[in-house]
Amino acid sequence: MSAGPKPPPPRRSFRRPLILAGALAFLTGLAFLVARPSVPDPTTNPYAGKRGGSLAKSAGLLIRYRRGDEVRSVEPQTVLRAGDGLEFKVRGEQTSYLELRLRDGAAPARTIFPTDAPMTPRVAPGDTLPVALAVGPGGGKLVLTALFSDRPRSVGAPPEPDTLLVTAVVAKE
Repeated sequence: MSAGPKPPPPRRSFRRPLILAGALAFLTGLAFLVARPSVPDPTTNPYAGKRGGSLAKSAGLLIRYRRGDEVRSVEPQTVLRAGDGLEFKVRGEQTSYLELRLRDGAAPARTIFPTDAPMTPRVAPGDTLPVALAVGPGGGKLVLTALFSDRPRSVGAPPEPDTLLVTAVVAKE
């Protein structure tokens, strides 16, 4: 039996693989565009500390008050009295430059550390500040603002964008 002419082999189309390759290239490009991390603008997003740093070790002050023979840490619910003495100890992970300002009630803010220096001094974690401060009479609040920076600044100058501000508000009777 004679089978007759054989049908031609099926033609392989290259259109499907080309369409698939184009779609994959488009999706890969889109993934790179979407997944690209944005770089923050330093003028609108100032430096906020080391990434992954412990908040317990972040720059700040440990504030203690002395009332008679008793020395305690200042906590959010602490109410200070006239005559209480305040002590300040530097916390943090690295050395930095510090200015400490105090506003007592309605009085304007004043710099209490450093007292006579034109530039901010360098302090290390664990340093006790040489500040002898007694709480004055009258009610209201004590507002303590610590300005930490990586380089020296002029005392009394407004904070720069990369200056870390730490503020503590303590009630007094």
